[in-house]
Amino acid sequence: MSIKEQVRQLWGLCFNDSEAFIELYFRMRYTDNINSYIEEDGKVVAALQRIPYPMTYGGNVLSVGYISGACTHPAFRNRGVMSRLLAEAHRKMYEEGKVLSTLIPAEEWLKGYYARSGYTVCFQQKRKLLTASMLPVHNFRLSLEMNELELSARIVRDVFPFFDACQRELKCGLLHTAEDLQVILADLKLSGGRLWGGYRNGKLEALGFCLMQDGKLCVKELLTKSEEAELAMLVHLFRHYQVETLSLVVPAETDSYDLGMARILNAEVMLSCFATSHQGVHIQVEGDEAIPENNGFYNLENGLCVRGYRKDRSYQLFSIEELSRFVFAGQHPYMNLMLD
Repeated sequence: MSIKEQVRQLWGLCFNDSEAFIELYFRMRYTDNINSYIEEDGKVVAALQRIPYPMTYGGNVLSVGYISGACTHPAFRNRGVMSRLLAEAHRKMYEEGKVLSTLIPAEEWLKGYYARSGYTVCFQQKRKLLTASMLPVHNFRLSLEMNELELSARIVRDVFPFFDACQRELKCGLLHTAEDLQVILADLKLSGGRLWGGYRNGKLEALGFCLMQDGKLCVKELLTKSEEAELAMLVHLFRHYQVETLSLVVPAETDSYDLGMARILNAEVMLSCFATSHQGVHIQVEGDEAIPENNGFYNLENGLCVRGYRKDRSYQLFSIEELSRFVFAGQHPYMNLMLD
């Protein structure tokens, strides 16, 4: 049996996903190149996938890995197998040039578990609950033509330039590639969701990812280039779905809830980005066993990060987990549409 087939069987044993979703994931997302696993007696007993993503941060685009499908066979749990696998995956991603590792813990208790591997909660979202009466009174003509878009590879080619331009306006957030958007739309179709496009004179100005769940409408992402386009899309959704309320997922600065975690893989690159807007900061990183290259002294001066101890400087001591929390403080990093 191939490694892929073994990982798929392990996934089915550990998760409650439908067979249709598992088929989609292993057809469109999984590859052996991004899979990390541990074998015992020739059998895969733990696995995870290191999915690559770009991410905006401080005016830069970083190379990031997203941990997906982390699972251990029940007979091998509580033996440190997953901790060892995470350490190996972190090392692999570091060697691949990734700056950060990210993930979404499936349960609350896993936040503490992943913290022991250097992760800290930093990605947040907000769900805005809207009613039609809350929408501002508009004294202009809502002239967008609303179309339900086919959830196919073809539509990805049509909408991705607009989708990408909107997501890159995020100052700090995970970005989706055209290939990834194809997976997102396949999952949306599988879930019974719809994609709406708002057009003016044939030009796309709004994009709404919508899903009805238990009679409630969730707008999983709404991308627009103007307040007028956003209002036009919301008005259309209220009218089309005939709902009194809808929830809208948005980046959040207040009233947010925790979603994802991050772990720095390359402290020098991360601090070099941080240094462009933070001066006179001197940091010592200690205790990173998985990637000992991160341990040491960093001087952030004149927009640069320079390594090495200076006896005339006072250093702030950080673990790798604390360093992640430090560099993301006030940044409000955002991730969405992660098949979670």
